Amino acid sequence: MESRRPAATLLASLAWCAACIAAIVVVMGPLSVPAIRLSISDPTRPSAVAALLLIAAIALRRSLAGLLDDLSRSVVPYAATLVLAGALMAALLGVRGATNVGGADSAGYLLQARRWLHGQVRQPLPLVVPGLPGAWPQSTLGTRPDPHGTGTVPTYPPGLPWLEALALAAGGEALAVRGLPLAAALAALLGLWALARPRVGPAGAAFAVVTLASLPTFLYQALQPMSDVPALAGWIVALALAGRRSGAALAGASIATLVTILVRPNLAPLALPVAWQAWTSSSPRRPAARALAIGASTIAAVVIVALVQWRLYGSPTQSGYGSASELFALSNVASNLRLYPGWILESCGAATVLALVAGLAWWSVQAVRQPQARPPIAMALLTLVLYLVYAPFDSWSYLRFILVPLAILPVGAGALLATREDCRAPRWRFPVFAVAVLVVVLPNLVQARRLTVFSVRQREFRYQAAGEFVRSQLPATAIVVATQHSASAAYYGQRPVVRADLLTPDAFAALVNWARAARRPIAFVLDEAEPAMLRQRFGEQGPAALDWPPRAEVGRPVATRVWVDEDREPYRAGGRVRTTRITGP
Repeated sequence: MESRRPAATLLASLAWCAACIAAIVVVMGPLSVPAIRLSISDPTRPSAVAALLLIAAIALRRSLAGLLDDLSRSVVPYAATLVLAGALMAALLGVRGATNVGGADSAGYLLQARRWLHGQVRQPLPLVVPGLPGAWPQSTLGTRPDPHGTGTVPTYPPGLPWLEALALAAGGEALAVRGLPLAAALAALLGLWALARPRVGPAGAAFAVVTLASLPTFLYQALQPMSDVPALAGWIVALALAGRRSGAALAGASIATLVTILVRPNLAPLALPVAWQAWTSSSPRRPAARALAIGASTIAAVVIVALVQWRLYGSPTQSGYGSASELFALSNVASNLRLYPGWILESCGAATVLALVAGLAWWSVQAVRQPQARPPIAMALLTLVLYLVYAPFDSWSYLRFILVPLAILPVGAGALLATREDCRAPRWRFPVFAVAVLVVVLPNLVQARRLTVFSVRQREFRYQAAGEFVRSQLPATAIVVATQHSASAAYYGQRPVVRADLLTPDAFAALVNWARAARRPIAFVLDEAEPAMLRQRFGEQGPAALDWPPRAEVGRPVATRVWVDEDREPYRAGGRVRTTRITGP
């Protein structure tokens, strides 16, 4: 009988995984992973597999009560939940994740990575146009004028672009765009497991992991090459490793701290909870040495950031986003106190909101009782403080700024879940865990679908399609006028770009006249809402009217069109303009 128990536990854990897949198919629709030729469109098949596996487990154990006891005592079902979450995350990124750089941030990061890789961080202005004011109009999204106003430099901190430059050198754009986001997402999930399991056990840790993995804001950022999930992964991994006593773990925590500060320098104060964790986790004779190791890596990262900023912006305290006084202000607190709770309610299911509140209560109580609990809740609260004074934004997706507390707080909810069942009915720990997971995860996935999180690949495709059309179909002398597409058009189109949103009417007229005299065509690369803004800004006369058919149109979910000004007069004279229709992936 004893020899059968591990096998029965494994079969029951696999049944749980199959049941999860069936539930996801019910709420999300067909699950397809072409890379391994897996397609599940009907939930009855995984449901049947789950039922058969469960029956086999009960038969092998010869007792349902005994099987429940084994599941509650074993780490296997919770580890299986972790593996399933990672596998589904990898599958989701493979099927729905971006395959190209897109809007301002993702294209800006890759542009910067390419500049660092080729040793051309500062690039001279590609156009010299009389009447074009300064370097700002030629600064694409993700870049800004250098201190002399004769070239452009990157806006973003160096950490993620350096990682992407390594990926570009090792495996090309695919590794940078798809590999790094996957690695960061998996590191965040594994790091949270490592942080939570010693504190709340495998059930609580698994609950925290799946809660994070199902958050719409986490999924949205994980599906594209952005810095938010790498920053989350870095801080969670650093905190988890700082809680272990080995020298290797301390070295890992120090490296993670250094890299993460390079990725997101404004969160450098989060190194304090990491150092605090290293201090409280050390032997009585070496607390200061461990904390100093974290401090040394923090100082090294801050010095590197300061040197980069000095080189690019002329001052070690000047970031690419502007001065600290422009970004941080106490006057922002009231707006952010209203926005962040509203975004949580907008994007998360009710059970997740309850888990966050319960988790905050648990961490608060534990911080009074247990010194080891203080660094994690300090990191969560410090993150909130740093972003409460940060400039407010207008979209639920900016919950990405507070991913650290959104990851840490559910650990407390998982602890309450596990502790309650341990005290009252240990046998029911796993069934209660399973119900709690489904109650949290499924509504979150429904919300993510409603918020079009899973349309990232389709939505981002337009940036690559429009840029590659410019590169392949327009002459090398073409000039691109764009706003949202300014970074991606520079990345894929490899043509000079002028920002429409940074031009005055006089500057626009000067650009048009100069380009006409130089016989250089102007390509307007605009999303569906931008032509109206162009007409409002520059009037209904001349090329800004866009009163001729575009050369190219990229389809839904967001339409992008490419107009070429040299088509206007022939069309007005009775000619035709052939529009190339480009469909998404």
